[in-house]
Amino acid sequence: MKSLTDQTEPDLAISATSQVSEPIPPNAMPGPIFLMVNSLETGGTERQFVEISRALQSRGVSVHLGCLLKRGGFVGELDELGEFDLGGSLYGLKSLRKRWQLARHLRSLGIRAAHAFDFYANLTLIPAAKLAGIPVIGSHRQLGDLLTPMQFRAQIAAFRFCDRVVCNSYAAAERLFQAGIREDKVVIVGNALPEAAFAIVAPALPRRNGVFRVGMIARMNAEYKNHRGFLRVAKRLVERFPNLEFVLVGDGPLRTELERETAAFGIHEQVRFLGDRRDIPAVLRSLDLSVIPSTSESLSNVMLESMAAGVPVVATAVGGSVELGGDDRALLVPAGNDDELTKAVARAIENDGLRSRMAVRAQDFVRSHFSVEHISAQYEELYRRVIGQQADAAHTSSVADVSRPRVGSRIRVALVAPSLGYVGGQAVQADLLLRHWSGDSQIVAAFVPVDPEFPLGLGWASRVPFLRTVLRQPFYIWKLWKNLRHADVVHIFSASYTSFLLAPLPAWMVAKALRKKTLINYRSGEARDHLQRSPIARHVLSNANMLVVPSGYLVDVFREFGLQAQVVPNIIDLPQFRYRRRIPLRPHLICTRGFHLYYGIDVVVRAFAEVQKIYPEAKLDLAGRGDLENNIRDLVKLLHLSNVNFLGAVGRRDIGRVYDAADIFVNASNLDNMPVSVLEAFAAGTPVATTEPAGMNYLVTHERTGLLSPPGDAPGLAQNILRILQEPGLAARLAENALEESHRYHWAAVRDQWQTIYAGLTSDDRRSESAAGTGL
Repeated sequence: MKSLTDQTEPDLAISATSQVSEPIPPNAMPGPIFLMVNSLETGGTERQFVEISRALQSRGVSVHLGCLLKRGGFVGELDELGEFDLGGSLYGLKSLRKRWQLARHLRSLGIRAAHAFDFYANLTLIPAAKLAGIPVIGSHRQLGDLLTPMQFRAQIAAFRFCDRVVCNSYAAAERLFQAGIREDKVVIVGNALPEAAFAIVAPALPRRNGVFRVGMIARMNAEYKNHRGFLRVAKRLVERFPNLEFVLVGDGPLRTELERETAAFGIHEQVRFLGDRRDIPAVLRSLDLSVIPSTSESLSNVMLESMAAGVPVVATAVGGSVELGGDDRALLVPAGNDDELTKAVARAIENDGLRSRMAVRAQDFVRSHFSVEHISAQYEELYRRVIGQQADAAHTSSVADVSRPRVGSRIRVALVAPSLGYVGGQAVQADLLLRHWSGDSQIVAAFVPVDPEFPLGLGWASRVPFLRTVLRQPFYIWKLWKNLRHADVVHIFSASYTSFLLAPLPAWMVAKALRKKTLINYRSGEARDHLQRSPIARHVLSNANMLVVPSGYLVDVFREFGLQAQVVPNIIDLPQFRYRRRIPLRPHLICTRGFHLYYGIDVVVRAFAEVQKIYPEAKLDLAGRGDLENNIRDLVKLLHLSNVNFLGAVGRRDIGRVYDAADIFVNASNLDNMPVSVLEAFAAGTPVATTEPAGMNYLVTHERTGLLSPPGDAPGLAQNILRILQEPGLAARLAENALEESHRYHWAAVRDQWQTIYAGLTSDDRRSESAAGTGL
């Protein structure tokens, strides 16, 4: 999935620090929140504004609302809607006064975070919120091609001062990345569908025997919606299918022209103009096919609503429509191509089975991904994070600097781990811990990378494998001395063999020299062999204050060497994964392990070869890099396999989409501990077929949360994959049980375990401080 400014703040009349308040508790409801939109017309953005504000209020969030123009069909549905009319100009004297008034309004309400929903709201609320010293979130809910170049540049300039920018599709986000907005600043949150969108209601238009009804739902105020193209296609199809009826829903300044064009085409008897409707679910239940012929869409509400209602869709392949309609959830055609659109609509009319399959797949997809409960929870988490980050900034000027004294009673933890440049499990888990601790009332976490960046002039060394290791060590040790001095706990991530000597060992030695509490978080499935070979590792581990491992398997291994370890599970980056049921299940396999000897990618490929004998259309996606990649490519050629896709290394922003595109997760490792990739598969709903190296059965239970086969046994792995494909009940049961199991790895379940460990390590120090303070 695509997921958070270095710009200098302007000289504000109101101090940004004067609005700082206490950090929120980790599970407290953030608020109050301020949401703003341009107007309340009956458009997609306005509908989202209404749905999200209602959903947040139902979740207990205190929400205040504002708009620039208090007009439109949705005005009557919202209470206490403040109006901040700019007077017709974004830059006039009145607009400046209104921004000042808005800033004072936000401060008077005690707003903790503000969120603008569209272009004019962005350019109004963002400067007002910054003036008030309040975290602010902008929105980019279109592709940008509908703005003038000057408008787009103005919006980009405003976004540079935001804490986050919400896009409702990856396509919209890509446009911001191209314009220079940092990727870590952008958050993807889709449009929300209320439960009513899925309800079975009576059709608004009575069904007529023998009549096939094709609809287009769009406001008639913009050419990019392409009503004219829809009518041209209707004219062609009426000549071929005399039993068709076309329905246009919406109103606007183009309606008169469109009605005239309909008459000129001679199809006025087959086309009905319904005007604006508030009963869209009932209108959709009247249709046999929904057509979205737009030339620009970020994430079409109509497409989502059609899918939710079980109406098959034909759409142009623009923006987020590709994301919604992929994997055979809709028929997609090039934009502006009447011939292809005509063919696609005709194909849908003639093929009942195709329409049924698309409708079922699409409805399941949008229910899993776009329900208002799911989307409002994502917004709530977003608000919680930006509030937490501001609160944390009020207590410490730099999260990454632990060389400052302890703040209040919070425990300061230094996380020593690889950076995300490695795209490995340790790096991802450390980053998740760092992000989740942000704003916490009890823990303040900082990050000390084992792979610090080289100083200016030495960057070239990072491209030379052995040399970069030699040159990096002194910089790494210097960073440790600088940053561990005032930490309460040094949390050291550890692998095995040479990596142990280069990263955990120096961190442990520096922490010991500084008399810090050390926690070694050992994460390697090679533990037994490593400890047998390395007396240094045994000495360090036995002299750490605490050993923490992610699985019961490593607890048992450590016990063999007289070492006591405690289990704290890995964390799933939940916002990146969206659970969906795979009905029907397709032979589309995914493996997200690197091309290394102990991950057995060759076994995955050989198992896939057996599957493809039964399912010639089967696909295999391989996400990862490694020194054996060329060997695997050669094996694919040797076995004459088709549909094997080498995706390369997939970053955190995109990994959710990789899982979502596939239907079965396959793993063939011959050495493993607590693979995060399997946890990700659990969260995404992809049934798991995996080998069973030592440690795997601590995570996967055969025939409950996955199917297990012996390491290296490609035929056995293939047989399990075929079982999943051929036994829908088994596949559904595995996925549902795995989802339940994944709850153990959510932050809410893991946070208290880490907090208890940190508190236990520092309890003696705190008692000593307390005694010293009382003179005892």
